Amino acid sequence: MPDSHRSAADSLPRRFLFNVNFVFGAALVSNTTGFLVAILLARALGPEGRGDTALFQAAVGIGFAFVNLGVGAAVFYFVSRREIGARQAVETGLTVTLIAVALAVTGVLTTNLFFSGYLEDVNIPYGMAIVAVPAFIQHRIVEGVLRAQGRFGVMNALEVSLPLTMIASIGGTELLFGLNVPRAVYAWTIAFLPPIVAGYVLLGRDVWPRRPAGLALLTKSVRFGGQTALTTLVQLANYRIDTFLILVMVDRAGVGIYVVANSQVEGLLLLANSVVIVLLTNITAGDKENSARLTPIVCRNTLLITAVAAVVAALIAGLWIPAVFGSKYEASVEPYLWLLPGMVAIAGAKVLAAYVFSRGRPIINFWIAVVNLAITTPVTVALLAVYGVPGAAIGTSFGYVLTLAMTAVAYARLSSNPIRDALIPQRSDIRLYTDFVANTYRRLRGRPIPAREPIDTNPPG
Repeated sequence: MPDSHRSAADSLPRRFLFNVNFVFGAALVSNTTGFLVAILLARALGPEGRGDTALFQAAVGIGFAFVNLGVGAAVFYFVSRREIGARQAVETGLTVTLIAVALAVTGVLTTNLFFSGYLEDVNIPYGMAIVAVPAFIQHRIVEGVLRAQGRFGVMNALEVSLPLTMIASIGGTELLFGLNVPRAVYAWTIAFLPPIVAGYVLLGRDVWPRRPAGLALLTKSVRFGGQTALTTLVQLANYRIDTFLILVMVDRAGVGIYVVANSQVEGLLLLANSVVIVLLTNITAGDKENSARLTPIVCRNTLLITAVAAVVAALIAGLWIPAVFGSKYEASVEPYLWLLPGMVAIAGAKVLAAYVFSRGRPIINFWIAVVNLAITTPVTVALLAVYGVPGAAIGTSFGYVLTLAMTAVAYARLSSNPIRDALIPQRSDIRLYTDFVANTYRRLRGRPIPAREPIDTNPPG
């Protein structure tokens, strides 16, 4: 239980807020650039073409979830806890990537054999999955090792490089040849390659793989990472099943309308994602008491800030979405509004799920995702049948709220902390904001920031 005489600010590790803001700044640049890519694709391809490219991207994401074996999460966990070295982690990633290439080739050949007639009509170059899926895995490996090492500056540089290469690739294609669905898929896929090369340069030659991982190391990684892979797969189904349901029950243009709403509302998760990156590094390497003390403070304040941002977003959505994406996307406003409550809920769920993972229990997150999928899918189908695309958004928000509720229960049982401490802001949190403002002012004025006793985030012994 947190010390009642200690303020929330005193319970945070030294430089925690600095690192969060550092990661958030990079994520904001990355998201802004991604926003420009989304506008370019939406305007150049129209709702139906944007729907087609979104379906390819979703398929690649599902392929990644099936074949990555959770290796990114495994190497992060084991490198953070100093159970394996960085080179071993990269060699494990190389081995899984080679397996993924073989599986991707098999999947594309199977698709060509049995489904080519249908896919011919939508003109999607699905063969690019052979490049895209392994590229996803490699990107996740490099990111996982850098996070585990606490190299947030280098990791941020890598984070920003991907959307920059994305806009250069897609924008360059539009300028030189004009965008259509196949060219957009080619450009989107190729954009992953330069950041991977840059990631290996940033890691340094000392950790470059010399050989595939041995069986013992691969087994260790897959045994742990497989739990996370199962969770990711089911969560991806939770996050993306609405897209495929809209394809079946509405049409491809409906997918494009929904994708614009969903992709833009996910901008509210910038803070939560940044917080989780820093928090997970701290609590995975730290002891149980520190993790239980730190997590509720971070969770309730992440929920509070995201909720305030959601209110502001709701007030201005009707103005900027049609203006930026064009009048064809005016129908995206209503699903955008319905998705907002879900974004607030999933922001908190991400923080609490990070705590569950840090305790070495990722299988709990898997079962939460399974229960959520089983409950949410029929609800979304019913809502979609009655309300169309906005119904899918309502179902998605319902699922996110359900995820928060179940993850909060799991967190409470693992930590022995009351759920309310993780969800409801407290008076002691005020100092978090006053300290942040004061320290920002001191930095701008070039004055030193008063030192305070840091929390020991290293495991004992």
